[in-house]
Amino acid sequence: MLHHTGQILYNILLPLLLMVGLGTLIQRYQPLSLGTLARVSMWLLVPSFLLIKIYDSDIPWREVALIALVFLMVLGTLGVLLYVSGRAMGMANETVAAAILSSVVVNAGNFGIPVAHLLYVEGGTLFAGQADPEAGLHVQALVVMLSNLMIWILGYMVLAVAKGGRAREALGVFKLPMPYALVGAFVLREIRLRSFNGVDFLPVWASFPLRSLSGALVPMMLVALGAQLAKGARWRRWREVVPIAFIKLLAVPALIGVAVYAFGLWPWPGAQLIIGAAAPTAVNTLILTIELDGDAELTGDVVFWTTIFSGITVAGVIAVVTALGAA
Repeated sequence: MLHHTGQILYNILLPLLLMVGLGTLIQRYQPLSLGTLARVSMWLLVPSFLLIKIYDSDIPWREVALIALVFLMVLGTLGVLLYVSGRAMGMANETVAAAILSSVVVNAGNFGIPVAHLLYVEGGTLFAGQADPEAGLHVQALVVMLSNLMIWILGYMVLAVAKGGRAREALGVFKLPMPYALVGAFVLREIRLRSFNGVDFLPVWASFPLRSLSGALVPMMLVALGAQLAKGARWRRWREVVPIAFIKLLAVPALIGVAVYAFGLWPWPGAQLIIGAAAPTAVNTLILTIELDGDAELTGDVVFWTTIFSGITVAGVIAVVTALGAA
């Protein structure tokens, strides 16, 4: 187990963390515009990735529905428990909202996608029942979809309520391209499966730019993550950061594991759902918290420290999952 964990650290997480480090160095000495990086990712790269990976996927509708149910059931229940616990301890609404988002919203994009790419495409990992390495990215695309929905819909609502209203802010999600990319992806996927026997029918003028932008997502988001973390570590509020980090990095993948087994999704696609759920807190939670005047200090600390700690915890989760379910 220790040898396998070391291989995962060396072959999967070390390349990822090196690219994050390059983003941090660039930001230190040649500052990047984080707003521009965020807009390029949000308006071009993420929608292209979602569209292409879902369009290419052959995951049956039943499994798509079960994956969504597992994530929403587990993370929704956890969010309610955190809310009740936070209020019972007398925490401020803004702090409770930050704790909920930091615990349940995974960094499925600029962390989860590179991990899946290195694990399946570069590493050739296959689980029992997995059709091919690309299937890992198709499942992760669904995790990205659910994470985006939780950030931009649940996140808006949680923070809006914490600030005493403004629940209408949740409608801001419809100003973003992700919902329309998702609808288009599932429509095109259905056409490909039903009318073209699963063969790619997109013309070159559409396929080439979409696939090129999708391929650019991994390096761009890793560099952006490093740039966003360049402000450095802060050592305050450990009493709040440590429990949230424990929930996010260890409790959430464990709960997802129980759920995927209960719903018959083990070993595939359940293995990737567990790995995807082990990712650190999404950086977008900080952006959203700042936008709605929430507890940005706590959210920023949780994003930073869960990203640092994830180098060990994600390797451990991958080692356990592959040991139990690899083909």
